[in-house]
Amino acid sequence: MEGIIMAKRILNEEQLIDVIWGATLMGGGGGGAMTNGMDLLNTYKKLHSEKTVQLTLYDTNEMDENAYATVTCGMGAPTVLKTVDFSKYAVNAFNTLKDMAGQMNPPRKLEYVFPVELGGFNTFCPMLISLLEDIPLIDTDGAGRAVPALDTLLLHVNGLETSPLAMADANNNQISIKLQNPKDAPMGEEIGRWICTAFGQISGLSGWMVKKADIENSLPCGTISLCEKIGHELRECAKTGDNVFDRLNHIGVECKLLTKGKVVKCENLQKKGFDYGKVYVEGNDGQWIIYFQNENLLVEHEGKAVMTVPDITCFYNTANGMPLTNADIEENMEICLGAIKAPSAWWKNPNMFEIWKPFLENVGYTGKNIPFSK
Repeated sequence: MEGIIMAKRILNEEQLIDVIWGATLMGGGGGGAMTNGMDLLNTYKKLHSEKTVQLTLYDTNEMDENAYATVTCGMGAPTVLKTVDFSKYAVNAFNTLKDMAGQMNPPRKLEYVFPVELGGFNTFCPMLISLLEDIPLIDTDGAGRAVPALDTLLLHVNGLETSPLAMADANNNQISIKLQNPKDAPMGEEIGRWICTAFGQISGLSGWMVKKADIENSLPCGTISLCEKIGHELRECAKTGDNVFDRLNHIGVECKLLTKGKVVKCENLQKKGFDYGKVYVEGNDGQWIIYFQNENLLVEHEGKAVMTVPDITCFYNTANGMPLTNADIEENMEICLGAIKAPSAWWKNPNMFEIWKPFLENVGYTGKNIPFSK
């Protein structure tokens, strides 16, 4: 199933929670923990108890063709992102970019927000901006999954401009980044990671100002609605104990269960703003190993590679039905490991897999793309 295209509508609190659950599964091990997204929501509710928790979700058809949408997200090691209240980082980065947009020649109107990627944390970041600033959220995202770096976003893969970028911390230390080549996402990533390290392995990040046509031509549309639908099924299965991947198949999501088993070993090393490691799972059908750099990049079964990025390797806790990231995984945890087909926008660029090769090499894989298969 591709994204679900719907007209402009209001998302209430329960629907936002569904989105957080669904986006965590679609994040493929990254994108920020579900608990962080829920913490942001609960903090917002506590600080704005007088307001109804709702936001406006726009299909791209509702967009002004001359206005811009932008992303706001968290950059840094997921294990660090789990420990802080990120709201100040997000708002400070967004406002820094908004100031930059107003000073451009000609000035740009920032009227919409959307997630840089799918994940329990990063999908909610622009929702927080939408709640706080009453700015419509666009039903799309920059990757159709979570990704480890700026140059692995579909925003970059399909040729959209990264620069200008804005970064900020909780104290409102602001950094404005203007790249000589606005499409040079690798340089933006390199600069951003050093700034992120200086900020204590965590930063708010805003950028990728895009118009309606950019989104429709280069990004997966309807992914927020898709996450809402997936999250609803996840929450129902958490109550009933049903197999999530069976339920998702039934509603049209191309996915499959890989195994159900115990996490017997976790390896996780923080380096230059990333979490690197492996998760070892013992199922009735043998050993599975998931290799990750923040996000899951490769899954092996009994020593044989069975799927690579950009398709999505994901898992949830069988004890409570909650989707997990690599920052959540613990030894002796019982999980369901599954695979979900990535959005078709990933195959618009025939050289897409070249961008993933350096990341796969980081985890020791030098082979070809192995796509999702039933």
